[in-house]
Amino acid sequence: MALDKAQQELLRRAASVIGHDLRNPMAVINNSAYFVRAKLGQTKLDPKVEKHLKIIEAEIARADGLLGDMLTFSRPYEPAAETQALDSVVGDAVAGYKAPEGGKVDFKPGAKGVSGKFDGKALADAVRRLLDNAFAAQEDKGTVKVTTAAGKDLSVVVSDSGKGVDAKIEPLMYEAFMTTKPKGMGLGLSLARKFLDGMGGSISHESSPKGSTFKLTLPKL
Repeated sequence: MALDKAQQELLRRAASVIGHDLRNPMAVINNSAYFVRAKLGQTKLDPKVEKHLKIIEAEIARADGLLGDMLTFSRPYEPAAETQALDSVVGDAVAGYKAPEGGKVDFKPGAKGVSGKFDGKALADAVRRLLDNAFAAQEDKGTVKVTTAAGKDLSVVVSDSGKGVDAKIEPLMYEAFMTTKPKGMGLGLSLARKFLDGMGGSISHESSPKGSTFKLTLPKL
């Protein structure tokens, strides 16, 4: 869904207002949950109480993440580019990623210390978003592979063994708010593309019924 300038400005204003008005009550709920946990923590918590406190905390974090995505999408992206080693940035992103209980990430660095000038935080964010999509395609189980390489350009490849991308949505999959998931707003791939485009790179994919492979490409120094 391509937005013209007027629509982009309207979305930016709406995202700012919604973010402000929702984050305040979310912070109150989060503080209240923390207070309840602290008070009850003086004794052993009932397992059901512990379960529901964790649900509250997790859902607040998820809602905050959705608001953050909407705000990030609505604002212009200006890369904070610096010279850094690709393997190091991607390795840290993978190490900090929390895979689903039934899944794991297999990272094979292949850029051999080659550096590029890019926004490491944005690249790590894009990698995590691709990992989220990959595990969703595999129903949160199995192994997702991440590899790096340095040839004419720098590349990061994320591969899953899911059922592949539905041919009906494939032409629209990088557009904002396009999703087939029960949760989320469909901004993951759109934000990844926004980040890569802003860094002078690109995102591409190949898909089949045996799985999908997404490739992030960045220019070398």
